[in-house]
Formats: sequence, structure tokens, C-alpha cells
Amino acid sequence: MSSPTSAGAAGSIPAPPPSALVTPPTAGERARAQLARLRPSTAHLVDAGFTVVLVGLALVGFRTTFFGLGWLWVGLAGLVIGLLVAHVTATFRAPGVLTLLAVAAAYLLLGGPLAVREDLIAGFIPSGETFATLVHMAVPGWKELLTALPPVDSEGPYMALPFLFALVGGSLTYGVARRWTGAVTALVAPVVLLVASIVLGTLTPAGVLLQGALFALVAIGWTALRSNRNRPALQNGAGRATRAVTTAALLAVATVGGFFVGPMLPGADPGDRTVFRTGLQPPFDVTQYASPLAGFRQYTEPNGSELFDKTLLTVKGLPAGVPVRIAALDSYDDFVWGAGNIANLGTGEDPEGTSFRKVGSHIAAEGAGDPVTATVGVPAGGYSDVWLPTFGTVTGLDFGGSRGDQLADDLRFNVDTDTGVLPEKLQAGDTYSVSALAQKVDAQLPKDVDVADGTVVDSQNLTFIDDKISPWTERVDGQWQKVVAVAKAMQDGAYTDGGAPGDYQNVFLPGHSLRRMTQFMKATQLAGNDEQYASALALAANRLGVPARVVLGAEPDATGAIKGKDVHAWVEVAKTDGSWQPIYWKQFVPDRNKKPQQLIQKSEEKKTGAQVPPPAANNPPSVLQGPDQAQNATQLKNPPKDDKNPLDPDNWPDWLRWLIFFVAVPLLVLLVVYGAIRLAKWLRRRRRRTTGETASRVSGGWREVVDTARDLRMPLPVKGTRLEQARALEEHVFGPPPEKPSPVVDGALMGAPVRVTSSVSEPADPGRTEPLRPGEPSQTGATPDGAPAPNLALVPLAAAANGHVFDVAEPTPEEVEAFWADVETARKRIRSGQGFWQKLRGDVSLRTFRDHLPTGAGLGPALARTSRRQGRPQQPTRRGKSTKAGIGTTAPTTGDAGRRGGSRRGAGSTSNASNSTKGDA
Repeated sequence: MSSPTSAGAAGSIPAPPPSALVTPPTAGERARAQLARLRPSTAHLVDAGFTVVLVGLALVGFRTTFFGLGWLWVGLAGLVIGLLVAHVTATFRAPGVLTLLAVAAAYLLLGGPLAVREDLIAGFIPSGETFATLVHMAVPGWKELLTALPPVDSEGPYMALPFLFALVGGSLTYGVARRWTGAVTALVAPVVLLVASIVLGTLTPAGVLLQGALFALVAIGWTALRSNRNRPALQNGAGRATRAVTTAALLAVATVGGFFVGPMLPGADPGDRTVFRTGLQPPFDVTQYASPLAGFRQYTEPNGSELFDKTLLTVKGLPAGVPVRIAALDSYDDFVWGAGNIANLGTGEDPEGTSFRKVGSHIAAEGAGDPVTATVGVPAGGYSDVWLPTFGTVTGLDFGGSRGDQLADDLRFNVDTDTGVLPEKLQAGDTYSVSALAQKVDAQLPKDVDVADGTVVDSQNLTFIDDKISPWTERVDGQWQKVVAVAKAMQDGAYTDGGAPGDYQNVFLPGHSLRRMTQFMKATQLAGNDEQYASALALAANRLGVPARVVLGAEPDATGAIKGKDVHAWVEVAKTDGSWQPIYWKQFVPDRNKKPQQLIQKSEEKKTGAQVPPPAANNPPSVLQGPDQAQNATQLKNPPKDDKNPLDPDNWPDWLRWLIFFVAVPLLVLLVVYGAIRLAKWLRRRRRRTTGETASRVSGGWREVVDTARDLRMPLPVKGTRLEQARALEEHVFGPPPEKPSPVVDGALMGAPVRVTSSVSEPADPGRTEPLRPGEPSQTGATPDGAPAPNLALVPLAAAANGHVFDVAEPTPEEVEAFWADVETARKRIRSGQGFWQKLRGDVSLRTFRDHLPTGAGLGPALARTSRRQGRPQQPTRRGKSTKAGIGTTAPTTGDAGRRGGSRRGAGSTSNASNSTKGDA
């Protein structure tokens, strides 16, 4: 009677291995395991800390661009979000494309609630308008910020820029530090951010010590720390004291150089600072608007506009005697005084002043006077023009009313002339507050003023003025005294607005063109209103060599109301300190009641003939800044057609620009990069298959299999043989081999051991050295059609590679082609078990280009790592005769024309086989 043990052993199925009885983890356990991977290590926290410091220092460049500290909190929020995105994607080894998409999604979803905070649904959900604003600020927003006059308010759409700056900077810096081990590689992103914050800033440095010395010290410290961390374990303690002393010395030299030597180097002068803002020409053109001085007669008494006694503006909070400025006109083209695109500071045809730019509620300006804040309102039927009435040296503008946001967005302001332009014009019900440094109107002109030299107009056409100003100024010395003498002489003239219809004063025409000024100055008695007197005084001052401009404004009455009769024009002359000395209308315009003499006027009529004036309220356009006046006049008569070029992105709708620049262009760039990497790998595969000796081509085929596995992040023994690599790959895919059951159970023999075929066992035919032929089924279960089999069949492929490489006879081209056919089949089987994203990551991976070089970095292949003599000392040059067995031969020379540049060793030597394949890993 047989024992139960023997019977069971003979007729029952073997028990399953213990690994099959393990309970699979639950969903909660898997989730907790994934979350545990997100716990940062000490090295990760250190890198994150240095990232915060370096990106934060680069963010300081926005200090002079924005007003307040709102930009700082928005930027820090973007920095934290960028760190989180980079940490999550780096922990789970997500491809760079996914990291880019995650950063874009974070910007679009969180930029509205955290930065822009406009057009939100329920106060925190981004709307379509929010997305459009974020996309707009990310593409042309940088140019708009450069054309805006700093400091810009720390609110509204512009806040998306520091948020995006810190978001991209934090994710890029920390992501590079996590994915690359180079000590200096992690500094590339913060240095680029630092340079960008400087060139996108203003001429005023935001923080020389912070962005200079401190940034350099932190960068050097991080580099030293990462270099020490990445040293091999056996060398990490060697020379530690020397490295510490060297690092401290470098830091000391950098500190001393930054603080003491830096200020004395060329280009250290703040006046030599160059930023993008100084070289960018803003697109806004104010010469398209009519000169306000040309329409002065609409404010006089005998005109159809009836504005003489109508309230145009109401001003509350403005001290008595402070005039309101409508526009400063600093360009004259022989037709009208107008505002130029760039403020003319007395440099003739090449002005160097500021332009009309977008401003926020705070304006960085300096000037004389007391700080004043007043509120300006537009009553029904009141002022309606593009020129914004202000006063003094403006330091702040805050619009209210239902159109406040629109007016603030449309405003363009020039700080050199304190002139604002609103393309949409002011309307009834609009209100705004003006903060400025204001001065009252002086009753008397100062006795002495240091005036500048130069002109703001071409004085060569002003010779007709010489006949008047020569006798007025011949008895005074000094430029300022001559200008004052001309102003006092003009007060002896007469005042006229042209008179009522049919009046003798109708012969005095409006306007201040060169012809009108000639008539005005050559008349026996000067006669005109503020328009002619202010224009004549400004032209006379420029003829005397003193830069002068015309200002149109008003003086509110005791109640704060501004009516048409309160509108005046005066002159400002440039001083040597850059400021402007006003000469108010009271100091050169005759009294309104002093009318021209009728007898003298009739004499003038006989000389020039009576003329009918044009309608008073028709303002001629301002033709300024043109090199050819005739061409400008032609353009006014025949304005150019507004032909929109369909190829110009400015003419495209916002959704189309967003689709092209944010979707189509990035996808095209990604496709080009993807195609370039795939092409480089195809060329490398083709070179390995077709170039070199046949044995080298076989070795290249196995390297192609190894590179495919490494691109897919499969673990491989770095210095293992081909068989060890093949076993590691199959074990990674199918798991460890099952344990063989013991043939002896309780002292009873179960029978002869049965051969177990495993995915990691030796090939069924160890003596086989020929590669698998196409269509031939392998011992491991491959199907003839090349479909994935239960086994990868890599062990027979590795054995075939060893047989070809270490055989004395060179493999034939047919054998190489058959071997490469098996290589392609193996590559397909390795990739077939991977998902889409794993395959995509493998396609764009560049690690195999870098790993084949001796230094571990770069793009070219390294023959030294695959050479049979790699890692061995140089042998003397000797020649000997080798046998097939490789026994009793002398060492081959390094210059032999053997396969792969080395000697042949016997195939039976295990140590030689192992050493020769170390470079193939």
C-alpha cells in the first residue's frame, strides 16, 4: 500500500507558489502608496528652497514696473503653484509635454481668480472673458506692458504677467533640478528669468544688491551643494575641507567684486542702462486728432456753439488760482500748434521726450507745487473732446462713473507735457479724480529765469517776426528778459474774437497758421484773441532761441465751474533744469474790452482786403511729425483706405489668434521636435545596421534592443553581459521565474526532474549560435507572424549575438540581415506591452544618446565604451598569430583592423565575453 504522500505526488497538481496567494492591494492602499511617493525628500526640499529664492529675486525686477506690492503676492502664488506642478510631474516621471500642458492649465484656471480677478463667475470661476484676457496678456501683453507708463497698478489684466512669469520660472527651475543632475544646469532657467526681468523693467534699477550680489551668492551656493551631492559615494568625503575653503573664497571674491569693483566697471552708470522699454516705439498716434487750439473760437462769445456762458466742467477740491490744463502743444508745422507723438523738449527735429502711453491710477512724476486732489465732472451738454483736462504735475488719475473702467483702459498720457488723450471722448456723467502737484497763477513774471537754448519749431520760416521783436528787445539783455519784453509789448495790442456778424471786426480771422501769423505780426496794431497771441509769443520765443510751447487750459471760477469764457491759452518756456516756466494769458494777452481801432482796421482792409471767416466750430486737423507737409496735406484730402491685410495677425479676431498661437503653433513645434527625435533614432539605427564590419553591425543590433528598453525606462544591469541583460528584461516583463519543486518530499523520490522552460532560463539549445530566421518559431514561444508571444525570446537573441561577435569567422551579410530581422521583432515585442504614453515617452527620450558617450552626456556615439579594450590599460604594440581557440596567442595591437577596432578572443572564454559586452549595456 502506497503512502498518501506518494499517491498525491503522483496524481495531484503541484501547489501554487506562495506569491500567487498574496491578496492584491485595495484601491485605497494603491492611492495611499501613490500619495506616499509625493512626500519630498530632504534634497527635494533644498532644491525647492533655492528655487523660491532665485525666482523670487528675479521677480523683484517688477518692483519699478508696478505700483504697490500686489504684484509680489500674485507672483509668489504663481511660484508656489509652479513648484507643485513640477514636483508632481517629476515624481511620477511624466513627459515634458504633460508638464507643459499642466502649467498652461494652471495658468488658465488659476490666473483669473488669483491674478486678474475680473469677469469671474460667482467671484472665483473663470469665464470666457477671463480666458480671453489671460491668453491676450500671455501673447501681446508684454508689448502692452512695455508701452504702458510705469508704475502700473497692481490690479487688472497686467497682473497675469507676474503670475505667468513666476509660474513658468518656478516649474522650469525646479523641474530641471529634479530631472537633471548637473550642478550648473539648474541655474540656466533662473539666470534667464533674471535677465528677462531686467530688460523688461524700467531705467530705474529694481534692486542692485538683491538681483546682483545676493543672486550670485545664492546661485554659487546652490551649485556647490548640488555638485557635492552628485559626487560618487566613494569620493564624497575626499577633499571636503579643500572644497569648503575654495567655495568660501569664491563667495568672498564675488561679494567684494560685486560691491566694490562692480560700480567702477564700464556700463555701471544708471544712465547707460538699456531696456526694451526705451527702444520700443508705441503704436499710439495723437496726430490724428484735431488741435484744440485751432478751435479756440468755439469758446468765445459771438459763435454758434454758444459755449461762452455754458458750464463745460465742474471741479471740486481745486484751490483758487490753479489753472486747468487741457493740452500742451509742442509741435508747429506752419499750420497749427499740436501735440506730437513724442514730447518735444527743445531738440528740434529729433525730440527725446516721452510718448503717449497707457498709465494706471498712479503716475511717477516729479515737479514743484503742493499736492492737490480734485474731482472733475462733466455736466449735461458740457465738455466733449479727446483731450483730458488736468492740472499741475499729474501724479494720479482715477476714473469713476459707469464708464470708469473703459476710460482708464483707453487713456494715453504724456508725463512730459501732462497731457492726456481719451479716444472715446468725455461724455456727460463722466467723473475722475486728479492728484497733482499744483501751483497758482503768478500775478507777475519772475525777474530772472535760467532758460534753455534751442527751439521746438523750425525758426528759419519765422523771419517775419524780426521786424517786431527787434525793436521790442533791443534795450534788454538776456534770453529770458527778451521773452518778457515781447510779452509786455503784446499787451499793448487789441483783443477781438472776430465780432458779431456784420461787425467791422469780421476781418480778423481765426487760426494761427504761418500766413495768419504774418498778418498778425505785420499789422499796425496787434489784434486777436488768446489763439493768435499765444501762438505769436511762442514763435517769437523760439525765434529768440528759447524752446517754447503753447498750452490750452482754463481757470475755474469761485464755484469751481469752467465755462467757455474761462478757457485761455498761454505759453511755457523750457528751463535749464528740465522744467517749464509758464507765462499766463494775464501777462501777455490784452484785456477783452480793448477792441481794435476801426480807422486802423479800415486801413488794413485796403491793404489785404476783407475776408469772410470760416465757421468757428470747425477744427482743422493737426498735421504733425511729418517729414513732408505737402504729403501730409495730400493724405488729409485723400485719406488712405483702411485695407485690412488678412495675413496681419492684428486684423484677426482674438479667438483665431488664440487658436493659432496657443494651439496650432505649439502643436506644430511639438510635432517638429517629435519628428526630429524619431529621425535621429532612425538614422542611428540605419547606421548601426549598414555601416562597419558585420560583427560590429551585429553588436549594434543588440545595442538597438537595449536602447529600446532604456527609452522605456526598463531596468537593466549597467555592466551586465548580453545574457544578463536579456534575462533582466524578461524578468521585468513576466516577473521572477517560478521555483522548481523539490524532487524529494518526506524522503520519497517524486521522479526524475522535469525540465522547466522559463522566461529567464538558458536557451533550450545552448549550443545554438545562429540568429533566428524570419518566420522561425523560437524556443520561447514566438509566433511566426511576429505577434507578441508569451515570451520575449531575448535570451536566444543574446546568445546568437554572442555567437556572431565572438566567433573567429566573420558573420555573413545574410546572417546579419537575419539577426536584424529578429532585432526588429524583439523591439516590437518589447513595445507591445507598453501603454500609449509609455511609448510616446520612449519615442522622445534622449537618454540613449547621452548614455553611450564616455562622459555620459552629449549626442554622439562612443566607440570607447563599446570597445573590447575599454577599461584596460594600454598594451604595447605587439603582433602575434591567433588561433581559432584563442590559446597561446600574443596580445593584439590597438591598430589591428579587427572587428570594432580591437582583437578577437575565443568564444569559449566567459570572462572575455563578459568584459566585451559591458559597453553594450
